[in-house]
Amino acid sequence: MRWAAALAAATCLAGGRAVADEPSEMLAEARKAFDRKGYERAVSLARRVIRRHGDSEAAEEAYLVLIDGLIEQTQYISAYEACEKMLDAYPRSRHRTGVLRREVKIGDSLTRAELDLYLTRLSRLSEGVNVLNRVVERAPFGPLADDAVLTIADAYMRAARYEEARDEYGRLLRQYPNSPLGLRARVSRALCSYRMSNEAAYDTAPAEQARRELEILSRVSGDEELARRMAEMRDLLAHGDYATGLFFVRQGNLGGAARYMEAVVAKYPKSEFAGRAKRIIAEIRAARAEE
Repeated sequence: MRWAAALAAATCLAGGRAVADEPSEMLAEARKAFDRKGYERAVSLARRVIRRHGDSEAAEEAYLVLIDGLIEQTQYISAYEACEKMLDAYPRSRHRTGVLRREVKIGDSLTRAELDLYLTRLSRLSEGVNVLNRVVERAPFGPLADDAVLTIADAYMRAARYEEARDEYGRLLRQYPNSPLGLRARVSRALCSYRMSNEAAYDTAPAEQARRELEILSRVSGDEELARRMAEMRDLLAHGDYATGLFFVRQGNLGGAARYMEAVVAKYPKSEFAGRAKRIIAEIRAARAEE
């Protein structure tokens, strides 16, 4: 039986085939398994390289196979933990940016995922946000920090958590004023303000914030896509003031209603709501004339 023990020590059995216990060969097998979409086997082989040959160059490369294999299997928390272990083990790794980029991907995936627990589906948003904030902590001035913050903001926006989303878009604009993502953040922050104004017709502060954002956008150069988005924002904001005016009509506050309808006409004369506002203004004036 000695020959069997020697063989077991020199090889590892994975997927029914013997793989030499030499780090570079085992890493090559792990990569082949990954390329063939054999993610479970790739992960197993990568872990063997790391465990048995942690001080080798192959171990550092094996972490990438491990992380990618776990991501493909949607084992996001395990993939994130592997990222963190690699960054701690190899703080000067040439793959550092690539690993942080994987963490952004993991965080984004978590914010979109749900966890099944005793027939209850739970959002994994908070886990994803924690991962993305960790990216910012590790590389606050790197090329991925602004991307991580934007991903957090977009996740809150999808979850209709508009105040938190608006805060995160603002965080991006404050901390990374030269980011190429700034324009997108400004548009999205204005949209958050508009949606917040819809949730509370009596509170005009969010709508005012949206108006200020729109003024900033109007000074940005005239890209066609931007112009279209700005036109959409004008219509949304016009609807916000119009809806607030209707709220005052229902409350019997004709003075407040008239002010908002006049604002619609003055600020958004080309919007579809301007015509509606004019009709309501005429009705308000007629009602006051009969008093």
